[in-house]
Amino acid sequence: MKKQTFSGLLSLLLLATAVTSCTKENQAGQTPKLSANDKTVGAVAAKSYQLVWSDEFDGTSLNTNKWGYENGNLGVNNEKQFYQTQNVAVTGGNLVITARKETVQGQPYTSGRLNSNGKFSTQYGRIEARIKLPGVQGLWPAFWMLGNSISTGAGWPACGEIDIMEQVNTSNTVLGTIHWWNTAYTYYSRSTTTSVTDFHVYAIEWDASSIHWFVDGAEYNVANIQNNINGTEEFHAPFFILLNVAVGGNLPGNNINDAALPASMLVDYVRVYNITQTPGGGAPIGTTISIKGNNGSFVSGENGTQAMNCNRPTAQGWEQFTIVDAGGGKVALQSMGKYVSSENGVQAITCNRTTIQDWEKFDWIDNGDGTFSLRGNNGAYVSSENGVQAMTCNRPTIQGWEKFTY
Repeated sequence: MKKQTFSGLLSLLLLATAVTSCTKENQAGQTPKLSANDKTVGAVAAKSYQLVWSDEFDGTSLNTNKWGYENGNLGVNNEKQFYQTQNVAVTGGNLVITARKETVQGQPYTSGRLNSNGKFSTQYGRIEARIKLPGVQGLWPAFWMLGNSISTGAGWPACGEIDIMEQVNTSNTVLGTIHWWNTAYTYYSRSTTTSVTDFHVYAIEWDASSIHWFVDGAEYNVANIQNNINGTEEFHAPFFILLNVAVGGNLPGNNINDAALPASMLVDYVRVYNITQTPGGGAPIGTTISIKGNNGSFVSGENGTQAMNCNRPTAQGWEQFTIVDAGGGKVALQSMGKYVSSENGVQAITCNRTTIQDWEKFDWIDNGDGTFSLRGNNGAYVSSENGVQAMTCNRPTIQGWEKFTY
């Protein structure tokens, strides 16, 4: 959900990934529950989640200790709605935001918009909501966040924006996007597909290194914010939460299906968790292992004399790695007295470092299917490249080449 009309946009990167649906499971106070098919279920199992804020929408009215209404014509994105309190309800265990065809103060439609500004904000964590979308031509529902600094003079996009979920019209595509200011307006976005008119859990997991997007636990996007890369310092400060349904505007266009109105977005719950990474993430710390790619070959450190490969039929000395606790839930891999480096994803990975710095630290991801993956501090995953070229650490998602056994 954009704050204003945009110009000078960067290219929108799209990545379509099929995801599964989920049913209502976890109650307040429990760890997020993911389906057995989730690609990230092992990664979640290596983390500890503490619920710090939630709204289950189990009453009969909005909890104004948690949410404030945004009413009026906000004058953004060429949208056609007038936001008003009466388009927001809490009923049947859901928050219901309804778009209607009615004219108020010159706007031809009405709808609802909420935010937690001044009531709750968070810096980092897992932010999730279980939502059912209307899937109507001309509507633009969103679950998103803005930096608190928008209220203290930073303005948009310098405050930063995290779109956990946006969807427009009748499309089954949902977007996960960040917006920020880096000498000019900048954004980064990917998408996935799902059955939007069913309930799904839309979430981000956000820490000092990266922001990851999920639908029903399946990861489809990651943004690197490590060390304020590309001017991303906005994403190392508190953000508040917003929920709304816009009508028309720049993203959906202004072809609106009036016959399908009124139409509603239903929100079962919104939950925010602190995340504590379990040291090593289930890695066999202190153990010397040989690592095999899904091509059946072993990973070689190449004695640190050239880029690493996954093409060895047997494991000898260069194909043995000791798993070292690198602190903060990270691991390092040591072979022949030297450490593996991600090279920040800008060139093939190597095993030639004498000390552990940021590029030599990895998240050990248990994929829950007998395999594991390695995520560099650039937020990308190590790939075997199927053994046909030097290994890299530049993959945004875990596919076959990013899975290993030992």
